[in-house]
Amino acid sequence: MSYKAPRRCSNGRNFGVERHQDFAADIAPRRPYENKGPNKWSRNLVWTASDGNKPRKNGNTYGSTKSQVSGTAASVSQQRKNAGYGQVSDTRGWGSSNRGSPKSKECVCKFWKAGNCKKGDQCSFLHSWSCLPGLVMVAALEGHKKDLKGIALPQGSDKLFSASSDGTLRIWDCHTGQCVHTINLQAEAGSLICEGPWVFLGLPNAVKAFNVQTSKDLHLNGVVGQVRAMTVGNGMLFAGTTSGSISVWKATDSESDPFTYLTSLEGHHSGEVTCFIVGGHRLYSGSVDRTIKVWDLNTLECTMTLRQHTDAVTSLLCWDQYLISSSLDGTIKVWACSDNGSLKVTNTRRHEQSVHTLCGMSDAEGKPIMFCSYQNGTVGICDLPSFEERGKMFSTNTVGAITVGPEGLLFTGDRSGKLRVWNLAGTKV
Repeated sequence: MSYKAPRRCSNGRNFGVERHQDFAADIAPRRPYENKGPNKWSRNLVWTASDGNKPRKNGNTYGSTKSQVSGTAASVSQQRKNAGYGQVSDTRGWGSSNRGSPKSKECVCKFWKAGNCKKGDQCSFLHSWSCLPGLVMVAALEGHKKDLKGIALPQGSDKLFSASSDGTLRIWDCHTGQCVHTINLQAEAGSLICEGPWVFLGLPNAVKAFNVQTSKDLHLNGVVGQVRAMTVGNGMLFAGTTSGSISVWKATDSESDPFTYLTSLEGHHSGEVTCFIVGGHRLYSGSVDRTIKVWDLNTLECTMTLRQHTDAVTSLLCWDQYLISSSLDGTIKVWACSDNGSLKVTNTRRHEQSVHTLCGMSDAEGKPIMFCSYQNGTVGICDLPSFEERGKMFSTNTVGAITVGPEGLLFTGDRSGKLRVWNLAGTKV
């Protein structure tokens, strides 16, 4: 079975218009960007089988036998056999993969673990760490004061973007790890994603779209409420808000109207929209109203509502035609398509802590792994489809943002504003 990433919104089009000084001027001047080709990574990497557009029928029980694990791993590995993680690219950062921890001693500070280390950044012991072989922290980026709402490394850029509820957008140089620009948004940032060279920033009643290659930006109207989640699919941008609405813009080839407001999907979610994922020809949206809505990307109609969670849905992931969801109820659920076409839960993983973020990538051997962020600051790392634990990452606060970057890079942001850069090196585990 072959795997492919979801369709990208930009698709080579130039959506730029005359730039607005309030957003773009603070970023210039900048180093010329190079177009290094398509970026195969997205905010939450989606593995979607090419022979279908919906989760797999549950006649083949998810994660039930050992053969499924090896079979899935073999097919992914074969497709990605030349995509192993090695040294980090010199052009996009953070030094080489064997650089290890920025601290002098690879030992966790016992006072930090207890929450009372008084040395702070001057401490010679680690204040963030992981126990997954081959995964090392290569940079600790300090500056945000509140929780990270999104981390984005757009295509063709050597700058990392991060947005926080502290009302700032920070831009970091991937070569030095230094913050080169801090933009006061004069509003709370609710979401940040990138697609191709575009960076999308969710604000109250608006979305900002900025192109890192052309320095042009858009102010997208048509939003009611604070934008909390965004995604792209089938040539459209979707923004979910605190009001429960989902605003939709369509990418066009028109120079005068490159990003056209299409519609608002109203009257379905009764609470804040918290997360999206696109799989095949479907959009999935999660909400604090405890439901997951399934939308047809061709008709923009809601085709079904999933109601198995007992608390707010926090994150969604598509893998091998399965839908995986997490919730504040402490569960991770796996959904598969039944014989009548409806989605049914085929596996429920229960945890003592509420689950906040899911993110997927492939390890050095091309095997799919999933990162699961919990309330207590830990991030579990497990194999798919077996859910066998591979390792953990640790932080003093809940990790609310996890973004996959190129060449084994991983970015995490926690509720205190700490931004960490990790590298999954080429070590076989």
